[in-house]
Amino acid sequence: MQKVMKKLLTLLLVFTVTFALAQDAYHQNISTFFEVAYDLPQADFVLFDNEVDIMNNVFSYNLQATTEEISGQDFSLYSEVTVGAGGTNPWDSGWGITNTLPVANGEKLMLVVWLKAEGIPPASATANVYIERVSDFTKEFYAAVNINSQWRQYFIPVEVMHGDYAPGEVAFGLHLGGQAQTVRIGGFTVLRYGEEIDLADMPSQYYNELYGGYEDDAEWRATAADNIDLYRKADLTINAQTTDGTPVPNAAFDIEMTRHEYAFGSAVLASRLADNNDFTPLYQEKIINLDGAGHGFNWVVFENDLKWDGWEQMWLASHEEVINAADWVAAQGIKMRGHTLVWPGFQYMPDDIQANQNNPDYVWNRIDAHLEEMLTLPNFESNVSEWDALNEIAVNTDLEPVFADWNDNETGREIYADILTRAEEISPATKWYINDYVTMSLGNTDGPLYDDLKNKIQEVIDSGAPLDGIGFQAHIGGSPNSIYDVLGTLDDFYDSFGKTHKITEFDLPPGINQQLAADYLRDFLTAVFSHESTDGFIFWNFWDGATFMNPGANLFNEDWSMTAPGDAFVNLVFEEWRTDETRTADPSGNIETRVFKGDYEITYICNGETITETRSITDNTEITIECDNLATDIENIPVNQSPNFSVFPNPAHDFITVEKRNRAPAELRLTDTAGKLILTQTLQNSVETLPLNDLRGMYFLEILQGEERYFMKVVFE
Repeated sequence: MQKVMKKLLTLLLVFTVTFALAQDAYHQNISTFFEVAYDLPQADFVLFDNEVDIMNNVFSYNLQATTEEISGQDFSLYSEVTVGAGGTNPWDSGWGITNTLPVANGEKLMLVVWLKAEGIPPASATANVYIERVSDFTKEFYAAVNINSQWRQYFIPVEVMHGDYAPGEVAFGLHLGGQAQTVRIGGFTVLRYGEEIDLADMPSQYYNELYGGYEDDAEWRATAADNIDLYRKADLTINAQTTDGTPVPNAAFDIEMTRHEYAFGSAVLASRLADNNDFTPLYQEKIINLDGAGHGFNWVVFENDLKWDGWEQMWLASHEEVINAADWVAAQGIKMRGHTLVWPGFQYMPDDIQANQNNPDYVWNRIDAHLEEMLTLPNFESNVSEWDALNEIAVNTDLEPVFADWNDNETGREIYADILTRAEEISPATKWYINDYVTMSLGNTDGPLYDDLKNKIQEVIDSGAPLDGIGFQAHIGGSPNSIYDVLGTLDDFYDSFGKTHKITEFDLPPGINQQLAADYLRDFLTAVFSHESTDGFIFWNFWDGATFMNPGANLFNEDWSMTAPGDAFVNLVFEEWRTDETRTADPSGNIETRVFKGDYEITYICNGETITETRSITDNTEITIECDNLATDIENIPVNQSPNFSVFPNPAHDFITVEKRNRAPAELRLTDTAGKLILTQTLQNSVETLPLNDLRGMYFLEILQGEERYFMKVVFE
């Protein structure tokens, strides 16, 4: 398809002859509107500044398109496009136009378009708005929009981030091949602003806040609440009694969750952990202390370090550094996923695989050696609980023809079962996943790619190869997936295969409204957490300063201030879905409560001594506490209060960082073991890094803020 489109664009650029008309009323009005309503400067038009020239120069492929006149609208012309049958991908049918003015890196653009779905009301349609380099389809912008049977105007602000473009080098348009549909496109134009404009000052209008199930009273919410109680909680009974079995009424206990059973995690970069080459202390600290109260991720996955090419070429970290990072993760009690053993597209494997594609024995030996190496790395077999053994097999099929006639194979798809079987032989305690994006990331609920993934999973299961779970990538577009579609996909795959599901790669696109991002994260995560089949949710990074492709939609901004989605995540996971309560026994000496599944500290006072027991509560649990003198006063139970400060790393080498979680100034004092004052400093900023000045050994750090005193021992190496 890409080759066809390149030829089409080339022909259009060579043979299209245009006669530039004067700026029309539509373009004059839209420019004035942005100046008056949003205080934006005067803009240039990247395409043409009149509707006639734009409509005369659009291209289309794999669809029928006509240009029609219209009255009663801001614009006077529209293009009606009809897709006869849905394709495998949205880009299988398209409509667009290339730039007539140059576009520079860093400039801000505003794409404006009116869209309407044709058909019996309430008609609906879907399209992906794109801005992409003509030569290689590098995307400056790509997001799905939902279209209904009313004309609606869309404002799409974009910052150019991938280079400069001469006239004819960047295309703007819509991909419409996802389904059979008829769409009307009017008022399509692009305004160009300078680099000095802040993208946040430009309006954004997608109508994407109306995703399926967004309503406060949406019917899925009550079911989700019931299912969360059913699947994510367990009954806890505490029997308080003396050593001779006499019940102790009013015995007091503090019940505090320390870690969820459910996986809440993120992709991370090994290079930024464990004193590695790009070590970022605050990045490391946030992994274990997201909320400032000591609660962090309980799972992580290395984003690129364990991919086949990434490992062999050591893209961001050496092998030793990756192992160091994995050891640090394990030392925090955090579980790890491996991503990914085999990603079966030639572009995602070492070059010699494609070079030897006619030699299946060579390719298999390379795969086998790679499995052996990755699954027997020092400490990895114990640290990595599960692997994405196969990644994106619905669209990356390059290994299938390689093995089509190998070892009596019939299709070549047998290679997927072979890989899983061999991995199990090497590391039998590990769990194996097939990870793919063709469902939630593409918004598919059916269709060729969706069916192909299911068929391949079924073939693996039928072969008897080990498969423990299915990973659903969730790179959500600008128009978020319907919550009903998310739940429907989980239902379908669970009904079909009965395997564990995990959301493996969740993120939202840059430029999405922060409140919408927070609302959608809360709804998506609630729906997933409520579903019987799932056991985890993994972000595809959490900080704007280290993210794969979507800065502006993570839990933390680049300056480490928490975003609205970050607040939503913390409120759900560490407040709403976390049990932290102090209870007293009834007259029979019993406490009966329902708690979220996970690890707990249960604290009580026995014979004047504070005792804390650690328990893992993953099913209905009954605990008997025997003591002849159990305290009955709740106020005497010590409850851990998180300080307003974090100090890290500890031990430290060249510097130490102090994070202050409120705005009030504080005074820092550092003394040695003899009480000698080494350093005093007023802390004004939320994060301050202090050089150690060749200090070595053990010291005491004290922070004073009002009546609060924070004291800790620190070691400088």
